[in-house]
Amino acid sequence: MKSRRNHKVSKGIGVSVVWDGLRKALVQHIQKKIGFYAPALSPVVFFFLAHVITLLTLVFIKTGVLQNDQGIYKTVVTWAVYGFLPFLLCSYGSFYFVARPAAGALERKFPDWSATVRNLSSGGVYGAALVLALILLLRPDTGMDRLLLLLIGAAAGQGNWFFYRKLASIDA
Repeated sequence: MKSRRNHKVSKGIGVSVVWDGLRKALVQHIQKKIGFYAPALSPVVFFFLAHVITLLTLVFIKTGVLQNDQGIYKTVVTWAVYGFLPFLLCSYGSFYFVARPAAGALERKFPDWSATVRNLSSGGVYGAALVLALILLLRPDTGMDRLLLLLIGAAAGQGNWFFYRKLASIDA
């Protein structure tokens, strides 16, 4: 029989070291490929927000605060389930085909504008292209649906452009 008394105990790699390494690798990957991930930021945020609102709506229906036949429930569930992919694709198209070329054109045409004005303009162009694509794709029926698309597109355009600039360390 062998004795374990003189056996040297070795420590294994801790889980926190592995998680720290994975986190650092993920952050480095995202910083290198920020142009690829930036357009997906707002659609993912709105996707989770729509699902939270869907869960709240279901809770309100179960508690009797909302009626099951109200249109808000159907609209929220439809957007939460079917709206994510078109929004994501329109965001990518607007980012690569409209916002980035517009930012370069604004910088060349208006060099005397401040960086803030150019960034707000680029985000506005991004949001306008996103709204136009969503309106053409979804064909909203009422003015409230169009207003909702306008608000979502403006928030997504400005938000994605802001985070793209911050994460990519772009001043202009």
